[in-house]
Amino acid sequence: MKFRLPRPSQMPAALRELARRRPVEAEEYLDSHHEAWEQIAGTHPHEAADILEALDEEGAADLLQDLEVVDAGDVLDQMRPEAAADVIEELEPSEAAVLISEMDADQAADLIGALDPQERTAVIDALDPDTAHEVESLLIYAADTAGGMMTTDFAALSADLTASQAIENLRSLHDALGSNLRYVYVVDTTERLLGVVAFRDLVFAAPDTLLQQVMTTDLAVVRTDTDREEVAELIQRHTLIALPVVDSTGTLVGMVKVSEAIEGIVAELGEDITVMVGAGEEESVFTPVARSVRRRLPWITFNLAVGIVLASVISRFEGTLTTYAVLAAYMPVVALLAANSGAQSLAVMIRSMAVGDLPRGRAVRAIRREVVVGIIDGTLIAAMAAVVAAVTINIFTETGGTEIAPTEIAAIVFISVWIAFLVAGLVGAGIPVLLRRLGQDPALASNIFLTMITDIVGMGGYLIIATILLS
Repeated sequence: MKFRLPRPSQMPAALRELARRRPVEAEEYLDSHHEAWEQIAGTHPHEAADILEALDEEGAADLLQDLEVVDAGDVLDQMRPEAAADVIEELEPSEAAVLISEMDADQAADLIGALDPQERTAVIDALDPDTAHEVESLLIYAADTAGGMMTTDFAALSADLTASQAIENLRSLHDALGSNLRYVYVVDTTERLLGVVAFRDLVFAAPDTLLQQVMTTDLAVVRTDTDREEVAELIQRHTLIALPVVDSTGTLVGMVKVSEAIEGIVAELGEDITVMVGAGEEESVFTPVARSVRRRLPWITFNLAVGIVLASVISRFEGTLTTYAVLAAYMPVVALLAANSGAQSLAVMIRSMAVGDLPRGRAVRAIRREVVVGIIDGTLIAAMAAVVAAVTINIFTETGGTEIAPTEIAAIVFISVWIAFLVAGLVGAGIPVLLRRLGQDPALASNIFLTMITDIVGMGGYLIIATILLS
């Protein structure tokens, strides 16, 4: 065994790094050091989750089964749902159900939602009726909504309870709710949300004071169908550690913890990245190959069509390229620079939308800003590109064709790059805004549309300018 034992306090992190670099060696070590594995899972479930995610599914499933049921549930809570689902699918449905029953309801729902449909049904059927009902009640909500992010473990007390009765109730709830005992929500007899009570106000209130007398009614609330971006924005704006979730009737059905909101916004940004380039909205390294192919193929086919259009544009300047063959050497430079500039504007706009920094009223101002940045960058880069073209033109003309004077190629490159940057800034900033106004995801294959326009404008514009200046 090559693994050198670190100090006990460093063991979890050391094994995590070993699992990421040499997973087989890590698995062998944990198989032969069962007590160390139990210790890590019991005291550092997050590190244990990272270790299991780095191993192959079969080995991870074996290690998971070696743990006490409660510890295994804690580890599964810390794993990414897709990774946990891959491990769970290695177990029999009855074995999986035992472990899932020890998970937090919201995490269990995320895991089960990531299972293949057939496996999902089998696992739900194997769960005890109460757990199955709780999980199924969460699975009805989309993952990117407050309902899909919420936990149903929360403290809700009746408004007609006194402060002393409320404190006694909270003592009995402490063991069941644990870290979910963050706020005390106040409800009426029909479970409709009325307000929230701070622990400080509850403790210092007179014993016979009713909750409805000390509760705060001015609180941030979301509905089950509220988008996760809005949920994260509200939690950040009001500096909350949890946010109550109600249904269409105002009934309190759950709460979204700040940790879930953070995970949600990270997932949203990740989706924006994949959608920008035409990959699936929820695609990850855990997505089945066939599904990834189906999601990507249409956009790649669209790219093929764009390439044909671009080839058609270039072919119309065959005479110019035949006479001045050296022009072909600089053509990709213009398109490449424009695409990079446009991608920068695109990324800034999509990020701003994702974190709520770009309300609709500021869209035009943001586009104007990106155009100005494009003009300034375009002027500087165009000047540098023109100098490079003028210096290198004599080297490239050895390939044949009529010679072009350094001043001519410099002028062609300068004007082409400047125009391309102007268009790239406008299009890179404008595409997300246009998609949002059309009710679409601002990131929807936006990079593909951007590349199409910058390539056509960059190469086509370059050839048009060359034809005009050299004629």
